[in-house]
Amino acid sequence: MKKTLAALLSCLFLAAALPQPALYAAETDAPEDSRITGDVNGDGQLNAADIVLMQKWLLQVPDAVLADWQAGDCNADGRLDGLDLCRMRQLLTAPAPQNPLEQLVGMSYADAVKNGYISRSEYNYQISGNLKSTIETQMERPLDYSIDRFYLVSNETLGLTGDTKYLYNSSTADVYPITEETSMNCATWYWKGKKAALYGIDDDADTQSKFLDAMEFYGVTEIYYSIGANKLVNSVDMVETFVRNAYARNMKVYLLTGEKTWLYEDSYQTAIYRVFDRVAEYNSMVEYDARLAGVSYDVEVWTNSEYNWKNNDAARYQQVKFIETAQQYAESKDLSVSYCLPFWIVRYDYTDDAGETHNVYDSITQIANETILMAYRDSAAAVEKLVAEVQTGASRSVYDYNEKNDCNLEIAVQADENSEGDHVTFYEEEKEHPGYLNTEIAKIKSDLETHRFHTTFAIHQAIPLYEYYLSLES
Repeated sequence: MKKTLAALLSCLFLAAALPQPALYAAETDAPEDSRITGDVNGDGQLNAADIVLMQKWLLQVPDAVLADWQAGDCNADGRLDGLDLCRMRQLLTAPAPQNPLEQLVGMSYADAVKNGYISRSEYNYQISGNLKSTIETQMERPLDYSIDRFYLVSNETLGLTGDTKYLYNSSTADVYPITEETSMNCATWYWKGKKAALYGIDDDADTQSKFLDAMEFYGVTEIYYSIGANKLVNSVDMVETFVRNAYARNMKVYLLTGEKTWLYEDSYQTAIYRVFDRVAEYNSMVEYDARLAGVSYDVEVWTNSEYNWKNNDAARYQQVKFIETAQQYAESKDLSVSYCLPFWIVRYDYTDDAGETHNVYDSITQIANETILMAYRDSAAAVEKLVAEVQTGASRSVYDYNEKNDCNLEIAVQADENSEGDHVTFYEEEKEHPGYLNTEIAKIKSDLETHRFHTTFAIHQAIPLYEYYLSLES
């Protein structure tokens, strides 16, 4: 404080001691939008030469001519005096302002989330085009979906101004500008059943290429690939070929797995640990462009009558613990994971070990980074109602929980024939008018624009989409 006061008094004495010359119109005025404060000699920067020139001018040295007197009017009072000279000295010696993004670079994902600098959930748009090129140039290597995960930076928390948005990569702990907005992510389930074998999707290169053409037509950027965890490493060549072809189209591939008997801890070895261990093992056997991004769980335990999920508080609690264990183990293996759930799960509560009551979906969205909600209906309006409005028997909407807990919502729609009836699927509409589903998804995106950074989509399933696409060709 004493030093600051002394410096101020020094400036005041200097201001009083210096003569106050008149301003001459002959001295040049630089354009206001290009003016740098203190740059009285007009060389484009404030440096010691400006201080010397300003002091000479104030002392009325004959050859002291200012290129831009207004640049020296640091306190904007319309005149030049010793106070302006003091301010120029302060500006020259002051430390350069820190780029707010520098606080984030090098910081761990956990700390970045804790500080509110990034979203907890992965960026929900495809990494492609100029954006991909920008990131790869800065990283000096290609994208590796098994480790490169991107999170939207919170400009507000960091105090960033302007419209530019940024992505944080948890693998490199670096930050990249979003140079273009790409496609919102959309996944599909690729069940390897009789039809897949009949078409020869995994065996014939031309068929596989056409299959991926169909996925691109429907906006698919992520594929949930069903194959047993053990088969993953026993059939490396087949999996590697498929994943590499998908990668060439900027598509991520995840292992698709799940059994309705997976709920209690005696299944964890098979249902959780082995699953992620095999994915990590497979990834270690192939190059970056053939690696899996993670796991997608389709564990529909509520369909198991033995558990009586809807009426069994303990079973509902156990599902929360299953997801918690899977999420923790996925993070230990540095892999992404998502969970497929029914839209009505938001209506149910459970009791924890302390006897406290919680909403099932609230707890899951606090644990997970992404949930897939099967909002199976046959119109955009009906789908939107399930996720954006409070359902009968629920306390809050689906989106309320997702956004409160910073968890992505993957809205799943049905394109396959369904035994529950036409009202839960776009099967009839898409069969008659291929591309109808794209139109409805576009409408949902538009209507739910305010939720755009917590939303992705998924279409069940890939084989019907492929068949619709073939019908277009014929």
